[in-house]
Amino acid sequence: MILLALIVLLACAGLAGHLGWRRLRLAGVALAVAAVFAIGCGPVPNLLLRGWQAPYAHRPALDWAPGNAIVLLTANANNPPAGVPEPGLAGYVRVAETMSLYNACRAAGRRCTVLVSGGDAYSTGEPLAQVYGKALVRLGLPAADMVFESRSRTTWQNAEFARAPLARIGAQRVWLVSSALHLRRAEFAFRHFGIAVTPVRADYVRNAWSLLPLAGNLSLTDHALHEYAGMALYRWYAWRHRAEASPEASAPPAH
Repeated sequence: MILLALIVLLACAGLAGHLGWRRLRLAGVALAVAAVFAIGCGPVPNLLLRGWQAPYAHRPALDWAPGNAIVLLTANANNPPAGVPEPGLAGYVRVAETMSLYNACRAAGRRCTVLVSGGDAYSTGEPLAQVYGKALVRLGLPAADMVFESRSRTTWQNAEFARAPLARIGAQRVWLVSSALHLRRAEFAFRHFGIAVTPVRADYVRNAWSLLPLAGNLSLTDHALHEYAGMALYRWYAWRHRAEASPEASAPPAH
């Protein structure tokens, strides 16, 4: 997203120069260089990430209910040379956090079921829920304590399709595991569908400060802008859902 915007800006500056608009060309080049340094050296990603992730900086107290559901939102997946899909780097962090929560729940003597959510969004030939489920089993999570939601391809669908399996689990408390950067949008979606969750962050990303632009800061900015845009889209989804609801659907039942 950022790289494309910079390329477009430089192309427009080049076109302006070709048309003889020298000042506009110089302004475009200067703006592109300033953007590269503002993003790549850290100020812009710091501004975008700091407040966005702040509510999830600290993990919540593990106040277990008698029955608990841990919802693992899958991330990326890879197809290594062996040909067996496995969680990507971001995914393994979420797997580890889920396993840690499950072990703490069992150590407290509480009932706990893990709901792994994710369809085949990366076209690996296997739903992400199954890929991540196998990783959890390898870490010692009993298959009997897992359920899968294998249709969703977006965070919105993660929340929408989680309602039925969560109802079958019948947990008194739902713990939602994802990255701190992703949790704000995920929590919004789950609450929209009437699922009260306790968000638990797996990883927490931060920008790097540098005198020279770093590719990692550009990548973080891309991810942050994706979340901001996604939240705007989900707010529109929620508004549209309310706007399209019939008066009968929102009216209190007759007595």
